[in-house]
Amino acid sequence: MAPDPDFLRAIHAPDLQAFVRHWFACRRKGERATRRSDIDLFHVPALVPCLFLYDYDAATRGFTLRVAGEEIRRVLPNSLPGAPLEKIMPPAILPVVLERYRRVCEEPAMMHAIGRIFLNLGGHGVGERIALPLAGDDGRVHQLIGATIYSFGDQLADGSSFAREEVTLTFLPLPASEGE
Repeated sequence: MAPDPDFLRAIHAPDLQAFVRHWFACRRKGERATRRSDIDLFHVPALVPCLFLYDYDAATRGFTLRVAGEEIRRVLPNSLPGAPLEKIMPPAILPVVLERYRRVCEEPAMMHAIGRIFLNLGGHGVGERIALPLAGDDGRVHQLIGATIYSFGDQLADGSSFAREEVTLTFLPLPASEGE
């Protein structure tokens, strides 16, 4: 099953588009989320510094970091393996991040965000992020994988710029794959 063309067109970074296509290509027939064992985390090598992988505990609805690339660790220095999301994200943005990541895992859905970053923390710059659910071998979502490309100027690498408060957030609900 191919990704929704409108969702894919909204993604500016070609590497993020390639990773979303890879996620869809690896999804098994009849399943809503790609299994972790089927996906290549390093399919797009340029994204490795920007990748993050969280374990998701459905009982507590909590997230624990498993892996964070060096760009993620540079922006969020508390991004250490084994750290709960609460220890990584600044308190001012934690509720928003939890709501978004829970939706990715519980619905499940794909998430795309683009625009100004860290505005509620007095930050500056722009960024683009995807977050995707990953299932275990039992077919249930147990992880969330994402990538964020940061630019601490006023434009993304493709020249896109955003107004001071502009952020676009899109969720794509994931029905079961029909297969090809």
